Amino acid sequence: MKISSNLSKVLTLLFISSLSMTVMNCSKADDVSPLAQIVGTWKLIGVFTKDGSAAEIDQFSGIATNFPCVKDVNYTFKSNGDFTSSMTVFCRESLSIFENAKFEVKDGKLKLTDAYGYKIEQNISLSGSQLSLIKADFDVDFTVRYLFTKQ
Repeated sequence: MKISSNLSKVLTLLFISSLSMTVMNCSKADDVSPLAQIVGTWKLIGVFTKDGSAAEIDQFSGIATNFPCVKDVNYTFKSNGDFTSSMTVFCRESLSIFENAKFEVKDGKLKLTDAYGYKIEQNISLSGSQLSLIKADFDVDFTVRYLFTKQ
């Protein structure tokens, strides 16, 4: 009986230990916030348009034909809230993209504010190593989705 009692105690302790490890592994520290997910450098790999309920159309190759520099567009988001984009000056001016800004991710939106106070706000979707920035024009039910991959 003594062996079975000791075995029961060991199994109970083992169960309690494994349960506590499970609870500790499900802590808030494992939750990855959108801010933590977006930190890093992202390369533009797609530009998709959608008109109403029609299917999305990938416009990236057509844009790259007229603006080859889009193939080299990178966005960098730093943990301190700084945003930078890397591309040629021609590309930046042609596509109206900030070079430097402050960013914040809140309520499913990416908010960029440049040094002059000009703001851009876009819907954001993060999935693994892919980032989508969605710009919607509600007047005409038209959206543009910029697809990035993490570098």
